[in-house]
Amino acid sequence: MNTASDDPIQPKREPERPSMEQIRAGHEAVRRANRREVVEDYVEAIDDLNQSVGEARVRDLATGFGISHVAVCSVIERLRRDGLVSSSQQQAIELTEEGRQIADRSRARHGAVLEFLRALGLPEEVAEADAEGMEHHVGPETLEAFQRFAARNAGETRADEPAPAPSPLAEDAAPRFARVRVAHANELTEDYVEAIDDLVRERGEARVGWLAERFGVAQVTVTRVVARLRRHGLIVSPPRQPLALSDGGRALAASSRERHQVVLHFLLSLGIPREAAEIDAEGVEHHVSGRTLARFAELTGPDAPAGDL
Repeated sequence: MNTASDDPIQPKREPERPSMEQIRAGHEAVRRANRREVVEDYVEAIDDLNQSVGEARVRDLATGFGISHVAVCSVIERLRRDGLVSSSQQQAIELTEEGRQIADRSRARHGAVLEFLRALGLPEEVAEADAEGMEHHVGPETLEAFQRFAARNAGETRADEPAPAPSPLAEDAAPRFARVRVAHANELTEDYVEAIDDLVRERGEARVGWLAERFGVAQVTVTRVVARLRRHGLIVSPPRQPLALSDGGRALAASSRERHQVVLHFLLSLGIPREAAEIDAEGVEHHVSGRTLARFAELTGPDAPAGDL
């Protein structure tokens, strides 16, 4: 295993640039994962409440997730339409068989990611916080690599069975879920400023249509995001002109690019195939803390070959 570099979060070796198809696939995977995330978190929380206290109520979910009763009711209605909840609005919330199966799969994946982060030697609170967001953005190949790493590196003190994952509605759950929501809020901003910066480097300028092609979305969607970036002072060019980032926008793009490279480099060093690593890095990068990011870089170093860990 390589030793840490002088500056562990700035690897000197940049991975090869992904193709446009890989970029679009990565962003589409992130969008799919974000859509699944609410479903998986809720069915797991409902199942945990039913098992631990005998029933799941809207008020308990609202407290656990740190959101309003109205927001919870909206999600529960969606779960009912999707056939994952069988009870009526006035009853304690019961999952269907399909809902329980999703809860079991979600719980197992969360536990595997958490065990992997523990095997990295991260403090428990860091591992728990990062696992909450990362778990939704790891595909089967990455999950298998995490499990192999954990089995090899958990150390002599590791129990025969993985430590149980914390209940989503433990006392400290609301801050963890709040952090995930903040990460989602930052996700679009970071991806767009990095894409704009990349286009300026590659083509000399950035345009709304090119961003739409890059992300695989409609131009009207890009226009809304660009307007928000302009309000936040990250884009300084006027409407209907090529997009130009402010100094703050360029700094954010550089930071986002460095973080992406660290995550991708680490996944490749676990032996994950490049295509899967490129896709999973696109989502994982937004849900790793600075502590975990530094640990990734420390373990791989700037020149670790793929499959080194």
